[in-house]
Amino acid sequence: MRSAERRFIDTIEPILRLMPTVPRPREALGMGSRLLWTFLAITVYLLMSITPLYGLRETSFFASPAIAAILGISFGTLAQLGITPIVVAGIILEILVFSDMINIDLEDPEDQAKFNALLKLLSIVLGLLEAVALVTSGQLVPYSPAILYGSLIVIQLFIATVIIVLMDDMISKGWGLGSGISLFILVTIIRQMFAEAFTPFVPPGSTIPLGVIPALAAAIYYAVGGKLAYLMSILYRTNLPSLTGLVATIALALIVLYLELMEVSIPVALVQYRGYKFSIPLKLMYVSVLPIIFTAYTVYLIGEGLTLLWSAYNRANASPWLNWIASATIGPNGQIIPNPNSLLYYFTVVPPNINAAYIAVHIIMYAVLSVIFAIVWVNLAGLSAEDQARYIVQGGMQIPGFRPSPKVIAKFLDRYIRMLTIVSGLIVGVIAALGDIAGVFGGGIGLILVIEIIIQYYSLALQEQLFEIYPGLKRLIGKE
Repeated sequence: MRSAERRFIDTIEPILRLMPTVPRPREALGMGSRLLWTFLAITVYLLMSITPLYGLRETSFFASPAIAAILGISFGTLAQLGITPIVVAGIILEILVFSDMINIDLEDPEDQAKFNALLKLLSIVLGLLEAVALVTSGQLVPYSPAILYGSLIVIQLFIATVIIVLMDDMISKGWGLGSGISLFILVTIIRQMFAEAFTPFVPPGSTIPLGVIPALAAAIYYAVGGKLAYLMSILYRTNLPSLTGLVATIALALIVLYLELMEVSIPVALVQYRGYKFSIPLKLMYVSVLPIIFTAYTVYLIGEGLTLLWSAYNRANASPWLNWIASATIGPNGQIIPNPNSLLYYFTVVPPNINAAYIAVHIIMYAVLSVIFAIVWVNLAGLSAEDQARYIVQGGMQIPGFRPSPKVIAKFLDRYIRMLTIVSGLIVGVIAALGDIAGVFGGGIGLILVIEIIIQYYSLALQEQLFEIYPGLKRLIGKE
């Protein structure tokens, strides 16, 4: 009998057929054409990120700048939701598929098409629900009449979600390079890095530009006139671009690049080709950045919850037993400054009054949470030793000296994958925390993402160039 999970997919299949889609090109496009379509997608996304929502009076949407950059969010614009619906939908579906709660075989082209259609459906639904939630909760405040302009804001965000979903579909179908999600994340973070480095605008209450390069030029100009204080002021600025952040960005980028290229090789042999031997590389950064994204979002949500607790019940800091949980003051610009003796202080991303205790707790907290999420993600996303052993056996391979049994191979792989999971989770957690504290451009998580995506695109470009030189190679490895 067909399972309940399979019946569910078959039941919603008529709805999945209605999902908007981009057809594949009739023939494989050359590198030049794919770059052109990729550039077009980037242009559309950038235009969306600077186009304000019609009918929006103000926004009170608060989010961690790092989370906003990772999800491609531009507040108050058509890119208000960014790629959040696609990312959340993808994570939900991957967990459901790999935990066998939804019976879909991703190796089957028909099931893969259903999975992609289901991803679009869930992304669009989540985008609509998130748009409605932002307006009804008051985080996006429309002009009066609120019902009319609020509805227009929801419609705009719904259409923007559909456009982003279709652009992601277009790129993944072979019109562009890589995936739309990676591309939009890369563009958003690089734009933020560029702004932090070169923005010439002078923030209120300051006499030097916001961007660290023009700020350095202005500081040197003042230093020539004997005013060294300006040069010292840009050495380190909390939550603002600084010389320390510039140096840390370059240094951590080189470290991340080196770590991303490190691999552990697992020797295997092809059974059907008389034991032809080669190696399967397992990256040192085995779990990538998803665990640290979950970590950052967890810390952000706890911090927001503590902030709401302070705002609702302890705004005057009059409760002795609540002061150690959530205690803060209002700064001159209206910002919330948590007190160092409260728990809220340690769940704030780089508060203005940072101290040594915060640095230690921030690094340890990020490292521990990242390792925990790494272990959870490896077991949910089909990356465990058992999953890798199954892939090896199904691919007609075996590890020399071991029987071609999934259980035997899994036992051999477990010591490698367990260690890689812990080490990679620890590395990304520490680097992300250090990046936040040092003021890395784009944030610590953003820097790791940028390096990883650039490496992916570099490898993809080399592969595409090789396929153009040797077309038969593409057919040989089953890419056509």
